[in-house]
Amino acid sequence: MRRREVHEEGGGTALHARVRAALPGVLAPVLACALALCGLSAWVAAGAAGGPARIAVADGRVFLAYGGKAETAAFFRITNSGESGDELLSVSSPDADDVMLSRTVERAGNVESMRMVQSAAVPARSVVRMTPEGLDVMLRPTRPLRLGDEVPFVLRFRHAGAVAVRAEVVRPGS
Repeated sequence: MRRREVHEEGGGTALHARVRAALPGVLAPVLACALALCGLSAWVAAGAAGGPARIAVADGRVFLAYGGKAETAAFFRITNSGESGDELLSVSSPDADDVMLSRTVERAGNVESMRMVQSAAVPARSVVRMTPEGLDVMLRPTRPLRLGDEVPFVLRFRHAGAVAVRAEVVRPGS
């Protein structure tokens, strides 16, 4: 028994004609996916997709307490050389009680006051410098500090985790 094929005027089978008619509807999503995949691959290869936060903490200093006060402040330079932002969540020290992040804020009438803050943003590719006029770490040392002493601290970041650092005791203003 022989099979008969029905030829269309263009020279193909009916099946071939149906496939050709459906091809644009199938190729459009396939090409869109391939183009998106190529674009994402190029984006990642170029480093634009970002990477994790890379946190470094340096220049730690603690002001020598004066005027009979037990409380003082510590300051650090936090560098994020990574492609993603991070957040400083807390600071602790085995040599201090009541360690907390604070920020000096200006209120109406040119009055400055200290405000405790829960965290501090550390944007990607940036440096956060703690200063007496801005963000700092308030603490009450467990023992009297002397000029030149080193105080250990642990700064905890949301993504980078714990970073141990030492801060030198210096005179206020230095």
